[in-house]
Amino acid sequence: MNILFITSGFRAVYYFFEQSIIEAFSKAGHRCESFTLKSGLDALKLKQQSLQPDLILVLAGLKITTPVLEFIQQTKGKSAIWLTEDPYYMDWTVSLIPYFDYIFTIDQAALEQYRQLGHPHVNHLPLGTDPCLFHPSEVSEEYESDICLVGVPYSNRIELIEFLLQRTDYRIQIVGRGWGRYYNEWVKQPGQTIELVNAWVKPETAVNYYNGAKIVLNIHRPSAEKYNRNRAGIIATSINNRTFDAASCEAFQLTDYRSGLSHQFEEGKQVVSYQDKHDLLQKIHYYMAHDDERKRIAEAARQQVLAAHTFEHRVHDLLMNVQA
Repeated sequence: MNILFITSGFRAVYYFFEQSIIEAFSKAGHRCESFTLKSGLDALKLKQQSLQPDLILVLAGLKITTPVLEFIQQTKGKSAIWLTEDPYYMDWTVSLIPYFDYIFTIDQAALEQYRQLGHPHVNHLPLGTDPCLFHPSEVSEEYESDICLVGVPYSNRIELIEFLLQRTDYRIQIVGRGWGRYYNEWVKQPGQTIELVNAWVKPETAVNYYNGAKIVLNIHRPSAEKYNRNRAGIIATSINNRTFDAASCEAFQLTDYRSGLSHQFEEGKQVVSYQDKHDLLQKIHYYMAHDDERKRIAEAARQQVLAAHTFEHRVHDLLMNVQA
């Protein structure tokens, strides 16, 4: 199959998503050529004419223009969009779905919304991970911590870190942009054991922090965060890609409960969730005191990723739906 893959237009982690997706198509025996939106509509038309794709696949779609959408709609091959920011920008994404034959969304609640809008081919397709990149490894002391959180400072993350700092003396490592002003306040308090890498780090560096942590704290983005564009108030139910990345590193993780977790992992045996901050604190204390159990759960999580949650699995599922 010839596949024209229109990339997201985002940088940072999306570059790695896109490279992994292209490689997964290639491993499956398909010809996949990427196209960047900034090249313009005329360049897209030339690319389409030369490749004659059986499928045009758009990732994310948040930077795509109406002329490009109209061109995709009138081409002869099949078209699909993989909505990888759902449900946080659904004010924008609902207007995209009429242009595509197939809709893939990372969130089950978003899927239900698109189906209610009448689209006949909507499927749930989470992001995956690349186990060649995210894998267990020995790391140096600078990457070690009791508790590690990788990500930006959403309101629920700030609240939980403050809660843990007030009630524990565990060594906490935060990795992500935007935490500086919170960190500067926290370290003024005596006896704090928190460290900050105030920058976005590449996946190959994030791997080190996952491997160095006794507990990876995976707190999902709130559905009502002020930066979202989600006026319908769709509440996310599916897990984020970090769940797969950390699991692939054989890292033990505690994640806030989402109903979709049990569709991807066996809860309590591969990934452990918490209901509220008090439940989180209790489980941190428990698993910090039970090394063998923590390691056993982390090992099981990696095996589940290898069996079901790589980008190769996702590409296979996508094509099975498109070719059905």
